[in-house]
Amino acid sequence: METTHNSKYKILVVDDNSENIRIIGSILRQNSYQVGFATGGQQTLDILGEKGEDYDLVLLDVNMPGLNGFEVCKKIREKSLLKDLPVIFLTANAEPEHIIEGFSSGGQDYVTKPFHAGELLSRIGTHLELKESREKLQQVNVILEKKVKERTRDLLEANKNLETANWQLRQLDKAKVNFLRLISHEINTPLNGLISFAEILREQLVSTEYFSLIEYLNESAHRLNEFAQLSLIITRMRTSPDQYPIELVDISETIHNTLEELSKAIHTKKTSVNINCKTKNTKVSGNDQLIAVCISHIVKNAIQHNPEGEAINVNVYTENDRLLFTCIDNGPGFSDDALQNLFKPFSPGEKHVDQNKGLGLYVVKMIVDFHHAEISVSNRKNKGAEITLIFNLLNSSN
Repeated sequence: METTHNSKYKILVVDDNSENIRIIGSILRQNSYQVGFATGGQQTLDILGEKGEDYDLVLLDVNMPGLNGFEVCKKIREKSLLKDLPVIFLTANAEPEHIIEGFSSGGQDYVTKPFHAGELLSRIGTHLELKESREKLQQVNVILEKKVKERTRDLLEANKNLETANWQLRQLDKAKVNFLRLISHEINTPLNGLISFAEILREQLVSTEYFSLIEYLNESAHRLNEFAQLSLIITRMRTSPDQYPIELVDISETIHNTLEELSKAIHTKKTSVNINCKTKNTKVSGNDQLIAVCISHIVKNAIQHNPEGEAINVNVYTENDRLLFTCIDNGPGFSDDALQNLFKPFSPGEKHVDQNKGLGLYVVKMIVDFHHAEISVSNRKNKGAEITLIFNLLNSSN
């Protein structure tokens, strides 16, 4: 770290030995750091309690009379404003048990006495850089959260006006084209940028303590993107159904493609999906894209709500000239309220586990109706939910 840059940092040196304070203070000042001093544990807490925001890092001696360094660090971590303040222990004891106790008390690093000035400065520089990076990331997170909230509000408002917009789109072909272009540009484009940025943050900050926040940001961005895509499907199915041509669709192939796309989620959940296909005739008349969305949503929900380590069962079989696709999980199933409102947008129908309300089953029902097919949703007797799609095998179904 450049010394010209160091002057903005202030370090609190804590040691009951005045000679150690003199030496450390001299090293830090020679490298342009601002320095504060404390000679005991209680004095340290008093200083940080009054001016904790003034300091960027603490060099904390372990062996001190009264409160030792570990005890002081624990008390520092109890203060919400100081929970992220970097603490580097200065200790003459390099035993593993001693070092582990230091980390357990909340310290980020340690330097053994007698120390080398270069090593001390290197450790300080590293943790100050990490602190600055965390603070910048927090600022980015605040901005992104604001943008996500704004986009969510816009999406909810757009959905409220969807019925009116659809009527207008049916009346004027030009209005229909302009509306679809608006959705594609104003919703998908910024969301794709948000997802890409979240992926970059996750790759670059994988070793930081904020990785879980980046994961949450990435998950939220993908959820919003899925919401936008489902909204676009609803609009197209209502205003331009001819965009979804009818062809022969192999349900078995669609299932395998879906599981391949969801392999990461399956692995992360430590679950498995058993496919039991009891028929060679797995082709139905329909739209491949829409049926894939339908099956993907059902299997994705089953993975999300299934307990770790337990298998999900997918059955494909024929019955009375109809092809049945059944997905069975071992989760808690749907509540009674949810079962009464399964196919309503933004209804409790999506409250399977995480209480999210959305468009998932609503779009699934639209796709099922589009194919003149049927859907059955129920809870199993012991545990789990069962969703069945029933397609006509005859090509005349559409």
